[in-house]
Amino acid sequence: MRDAEGRHGKVLVVGMDGLRYDRLTRSPSNAPVLHGLMAAGAVGTSLLPYGEADGQSEHGPSTSMAYTDSGPGWSSILTGVWPDRHGVRGNDFAGADYARYPDFLTRAAAVRPGLRTAAAVSWPQLVRRGVLGPAIDRRRRYNGEFRGYRTADRRVARTALRWLTKHDPDVVFVYFGATDEAGHDTGPLSPAYDRALLAQDAHLGRLLEAIDARRSDPRRADERWTVLVTTDHGHLDTGGHGGDTHAEREVFVILAEPGRPDGSLLDSPRLIDVAPTVLDRLGIPVDPAWGLQGRVLPRPTAPTSDRS
Repeated sequence: MRDAEGRHGKVLVVGMDGLRYDRLTRSPSNAPVLHGLMAAGAVGTSLLPYGEADGQSEHGPSTSMAYTDSGPGWSSILTGVWPDRHGVRGNDFAGADYARYPDFLTRAAAVRPGLRTAAAVSWPQLVRRGVLGPAIDRRRRYNGEFRGYRTADRRVARTALRWLTKHDPDVVFVYFGATDEAGHDTGPLSPAYDRALLAQDAHLGRLLEAIDARRSDPRRADERWTVLVTTDHGHLDTGGHGGDTHAEREVFVILAEPGRPDGSLLDSPRLIDVAPTVLDRLGIPVDPAWGLQGRVLPRPTAPTSDRS
């Protein structure tokens, strides 16, 4: 579907597991591509919510409703609802209800059957457990648990790059896991974590270069690309997550698209806002009957440009 200016909306969503925002932003040299994307677009942070107001229940402190594990986190990002609806509260994926709350690629394809959807991940559970549904046109999973995430992430990046250069996807989801692996192994303050972030940043850079190449192709001049980058949770200084500390609960969303003022701020974007925003940028109105809990992040009001 085309926007008011006649452009065909397309979306790239990049997930970087366990990426702490304060480690990302501490130095431009730590992640030059991500810093450039933030400078040319918008960024904001929020805290994963508690199940009860102020983190309290009648029985005392409650655990976070948006549990700081990857299963619940990526389920929330992809479906647009919190665990009280999609049902996932841990990495065993017990209780998942993806039939009622499918991922945004599956939902988009159901509304517009001709839409070309693609997903590549280095955490195979996202495919094996059905978070990314079988209706997605192209699904590729690489086993970071077996081969190591550094290797699996490279394969994810190569696959996504091939799709962007040789095929014509409308919406692409990419997952990188090396930052989370390094966070568990040596903590997010370690040189290994910085190296993992820099490698993921380089992968992102190649994908953005492919999108730029598409923009310069006269045959694709009508494409309007939106890029979102996010994470599922943070890490303790010593490594690890699953608790309710600020370091574990802080997440971010980066949003870059034509017309957005450079270096603007998003107002407390939540993980559940990613899915409805993707659908909106594809030209798919969010149906209240879907029961999504997220909101569409605002479109830019500035004059459009050719770069996101």
